[in-house]
Amino acid sequence: MKPTHSQPDSGRGIFRAANDAMEHGGGAGGPRFPRLGLVLSAGGARGLAHVGVIQVLEENGIPVTAIAGTSMGAYVGAVYASGLGGADLENLAREIPDRKALRAMLDFAIPPTAGLIRGNRIRRHLERTLGWLTFEEMKRPLMVVATDLDALQSHVFDSGPVAPAVHASAAIPGICTPVQIDGRRYTDGGAVDPLPVTLLRSRFDLDMVVAVNVLPTYDDLERCKDAAFTTLIRKTSVVSRILRPVNLLADGNVLDTFRRALMCAQVGLVEKEAREADVLIHPFHCGSSWCDFENHARYIETGRMAAEQALPAIRALLSTKATPPPTSHEIPPITSCLGRFPA
Repeated sequence: MKPTHSQPDSGRGIFRAANDAMEHGGGAGGPRFPRLGLVLSAGGARGLAHVGVIQVLEENGIPVTAIAGTSMGAYVGAVYASGLGGADLENLAREIPDRKALRAMLDFAIPPTAGLIRGNRIRRHLERTLGWLTFEEMKRPLMVVATDLDALQSHVFDSGPVAPAVHASAAIPGICTPVQIDGRRYTDGGAVDPLPVTLLRSRFDLDMVVAVNVLPTYDDLERCKDAAFTTLIRKTSVVSRILRPVNLLADGNVLDTFRRALMCAQVGLVEKEAREADVLIHPFHCGSSWCDFENHARYIETGRMAAEQALPAIRALLSTKATPPPTSHEIPPITSCLGRFPA
């Protein structure tokens, strides 16, 4: 059964209570919980590791105040910000058990002049969960990063319907056709801001930021060699070898070359943004793939393991940022956690 917003989930109640307490100074006479921001990177199927990270945060009672996500990070972040929990996220991931189910979600563009896939079926799949929820209706503040092809710069969606914004953020350039919103063309936010740590810090009054990067680092590329960058088309098929000269997706052909160039830019951007996070969680294993959605359990477990390793650092920061209860009987001032936006 797909999760709906009328169904209770195990993690929502305690997290909503914690967020409410943060907004009101921790409750009557109580401590103010530190405001923690969560940044979820781009990365395709690797982004299923975000689910495992969220599960570990939930299980350890670590509340999240605000979320920023790009591409797959925007998809997972949007579902989480809507109020669903880690178990619901895992159930959604299980809806793609094999390659056949994944292919059924692809609506190929004919002719493929602007991209190979339109992405409308993937958006409708997200709308089954979110409906037409707007950013203003999210249980947690959310920002989604996309690339504005007309302005040649990043664009931050933080108002209006969420599903179209996530569709735009996840539209892989060259693979997916650009997404038209209000007369402008948008594509994957991973091209301009694959790990939006600085963005989240600039928009919200946070005590700490935890960033989750599922993209390879320079060290990963050196350690894993070719296994860190899987090809779009497997080379083992006889048909694939025969069609290679005319297959744009084949290893070394135009879209593979474009994807490698994009990854080159992303690795550098991520390295810079990662330095701005208080805690960096890096769920990555050699041989992981951006399109390997049927192996969701492996990625979720990778996310859980990386998050558990980061727990001591997160707890240490939380303990230093927590505000002790007031010593007088005065009512503590109300502290808003809904965002401090620059003029």
